[in-house]
Amino acid sequence: MKKLLTGCLSGILATSMLIGAAACGQDNPPVLPVDPSPDRVGTAFLNPTATMSVTETDSSAKISDKLFGIFLEDINYASFLMDDNSIVNGSFESGKEKWVERSAKIAVETTGGVMETNPSYARVTVNSAGGGVSNNGHNAVPIAVEAGKDYEFSAFVKAPSYGGKMTVSVTDNANAVVYAQKEISITESTDWVKYRTTLTATETASEKLKLQISFDTPGTIYLDSIAFETKDSTIGIKTPVYEALEQLSPRFVRFPGGCVIEGKGDDSAYDWKNSIGVNAEDKVPEFTYTEKTDEGTKTVTTRGEPSARTMNTNIWKGGGNNYYYQMEYAIGFYEYFLLCEKLNASAIPIVNCGLSCMIQTSGFGQYNELSGRYGNGVQDFIDDALDLVAFAKGSVNSSDENEAYWAQVRADMGHPAPFEMTYLGIGNEQWGNKYYNVYQQFIEAFKRARKDNAALYGGVELIVGNGVAFGDCQYSTGANVKGTANARAIAYKDNRHLIEKVSEYGVQDHHYYMNYTDFFGNTGLYDKYSREEDTRYDVFVGEYSANQQNNLKGQNFPMVKNNWLTALSEAAYMTGLERNGDVVKLAAYAPVFGAVKTSDNQWQEDMIYYTNTQLVRSANYYVQQLFMKNAGTVKMSSEISFTDGFETKYELAGAGSLKYEIDKIYYIVSREEATGDIIVKIVNAGDEDVNFNVALPAVNLTGIAHVTELQNDSSAAVNSLAEEQVKPEAYTLGVSQTFGYIARKYSVSAIRIHVK
Repeated sequence: MKKLLTGCLSGILATSMLIGAAACGQDNPPVLPVDPSPDRVGTAFLNPTATMSVTETDSSAKISDKLFGIFLEDINYASFLMDDNSIVNGSFESGKEKWVERSAKIAVETTGGVMETNPSYARVTVNSAGGGVSNNGHNAVPIAVEAGKDYEFSAFVKAPSYGGKMTVSVTDNANAVVYAQKEISITESTDWVKYRTTLTATETASEKLKLQISFDTPGTIYLDSIAFETKDSTIGIKTPVYEALEQLSPRFVRFPGGCVIEGKGDDSAYDWKNSIGVNAEDKVPEFTYTEKTDEGTKTVTTRGEPSARTMNTNIWKGGGNNYYYQMEYAIGFYEYFLLCEKLNASAIPIVNCGLSCMIQTSGFGQYNELSGRYGNGVQDFIDDALDLVAFAKGSVNSSDENEAYWAQVRADMGHPAPFEMTYLGIGNEQWGNKYYNVYQQFIEAFKRARKDNAALYGGVELIVGNGVAFGDCQYSTGANVKGTANARAIAYKDNRHLIEKVSEYGVQDHHYYMNYTDFFGNTGLYDKYSREEDTRYDVFVGEYSANQQNNLKGQNFPMVKNNWLTALSEAAYMTGLERNGDVVKLAAYAPVFGAVKTSDNQWQEDMIYYTNTQLVRSANYYVQQLFMKNAGTVKMSSEISFTDGFETKYELAGAGSLKYEIDKIYYIVSREEATGDIIVKIVNAGDEDVNFNVALPAVNLTGIAHVTELQNDSSAAVNSLAEEQVKPEAYTLGVSQTFGYIARKYSVSAIRIHVK
């Protein structure tokens, strides 16, 4: 079972190998002088280009304290990047795939395995001394080691008539160099025994490596649940990968999908219960085994560890390439909840509604009705959703037998206390009468559950999983965007027998991947949304990101990597999200992870790019970080006036010969209630510097502001393995009631003004 560890990973991804991360904002304040340097004094301009006047806090404009978060989906092989285990198909549930035989033969069997929920295992017949099997890891994330770092090998072994030695090595494919090696003595046994040992790498290597398991004498031996993990990790996640998420300071994590949650059919739909080792009786059985380690032998009893989890096929298999893509669930719902807790982020799980993906199944708008765990269709998925709430939030002392059981499972997995969870998504990117009828059944079930067990279910709000395109949003505009008179989500009109007002229908999930010009042009999208009690509803922008081409008619998906211009457009758009943070409760850029090698991706616009040894934080990553670390909780009233003659708009090139007129300046002013800080965020999307005077209300200032700035003179700048062309610069600025600030061209700035 994955253990909750802290500290810095010295493993497959070494911190020293990562593109650097800068800290900004209040969560991780930069180490800066108390007094600003002479060239950082914000002296007011005599003739400013723009004057920003900030008045009192608009107390009616509360901003969600969970506004900006992240969406983790297992796309672009993200699970194999995140997992601290480098071995692929270590449980042989996909047959011999990814395994190579050398003077040995693998036969996959399914009777008498380690666990009923993960029945397959390998019978390895060794033909001659030194024979065995090897695994190269995943194509997108091959095995890598770093000199001096420790790695842990583990495997379940059954040896009824074998008493020789097993040698575990990390070598190159030609066996010319051995980077780490350990010999293990195998004891004859008719029972499964887990062997676990530590290997220390003698050299650094990251290309064409394999984990090789060799045996010193011929014979037959049985293997299952083979793993080669970084010795240190954070909740089973490679620590540098975890740290890249932590340094964002997300307020929530949406998981695990996305299309992954829906699948194309029963076999490819994400199953949260499979991800914690549930058996056919809807139970998570105890698992007791003998473990032999470098320190000795002991008996271990666990529940729900990765070796007990049933795999599903990932819907993205075959997308972009035909690499191995099974959901092995090494990072399952339990680990996702642990991750949220460690990040101090709210958990927002998404569950299947009983319908397959309506985009990928067999044609846009088509779907398969899924069978469910026991063949009961939607009812099985409703039961799974209710059980998830019990697993996450339940009490082991509850008089409700079902709640107590699932809470005990969580406790036995290592977390007695409930997890924090206030939202639950029902389906993803689905629409039409069939989905709305299904969603109604979830509403009815949760109403009954809240009535029977208000303490458990009363604090969980449902998210209706539609809003598949930008045009589904009210008031959306653009050259090829026609917003509907009312969002699809407002199917509540057909549900008067269930609810009295639209807000009871659930939070509306909006998704849009579109061109940067449309992000610049729709920063006011939510300005007109109703604030009236009977007609208002909350919004979750569950997925969004910009791309360099025009995502117009005939172009279904963007296929170009991000750059500084796309990040600027997202920053501009985020000012609108924060300005409407009373309606937009949650917003997440998507996806988070993508490979540097584009052929390893199913989706190209990503926040963080990876190899098997390095991470690249995109300009878009740093925009998200800046907003997450500098998000206010109450909007302040403000306005900007420009000097006569200053052109506030300019033309921006789109796809082909198209031109779009956009604003040069976008901004939001808010206050953080916990600290009293006033936070001014300015996006200068134009091609010239703008001299600002900022006039503050009558507040008692400390005279110091912390500034974080992202800037590059080229809007086409891209962060890469070779260079970070856009990265945060943090400094202190001397401020007074009216102070000057230069918003440089192509820049995003957060000015955190400290108040006594």
